[in-house]
Amino acid sequence: MSEAESAEFARFGVAAGWVFAIRHRVRWSECDPFGHANHRAYFEWFEEARNRYLETAGLPKLSATAPGPVMAETGIRYLRPLVYGDEILVTARTARLGTTSFEMEYAVWCRGLCAEGRAVLILMVNATGEKTPLPASLCRAILARDPEAREAGADERR
Repeated sequence: MSEAESAEFARFGVAAGWVFAIRHRVRWSECDPFGHANHRAYFEWFEEARNRYLETAGLPKLSATAPGPVMAETGIRYLRPLVYGDEILVTARTARLGTTSFEMEYAVWCRGLCAEGRAVLILMVNATGEKTPLPASLCRAILARDPEAREAGADERR
């Protein structure tokens, strides 16, 4: 991580263990009638971080015929509310690699941790619904970025 990235992570209060992030400004359209960022906005922020993370790891652009990530499970824990205009940093990392699936973790930072999330994704060809193994090159790129990611044992692989 560069010195500038380290300084930005420190400014947003990002904890150790995160190396990939995107910046975002909470938009008016993302807020609920009470002025807080709506729960659906967090899923969109995580999706954007996930897509950029995977693109930089070498996953081809999404298409109907190329294998791509499909959501199997997701969840979010909200810790502090965000409001219109907040500048945030959304982090993403891989926690587990399986044969055809992987688990990602996300966090939203603004003067410290505001929310954390996770998702289990399956790599499949959308046109056929066929699960495909994670490419070795993708696994190598992910482990180079997130060396703490666990490779699942045979009983955990999906």
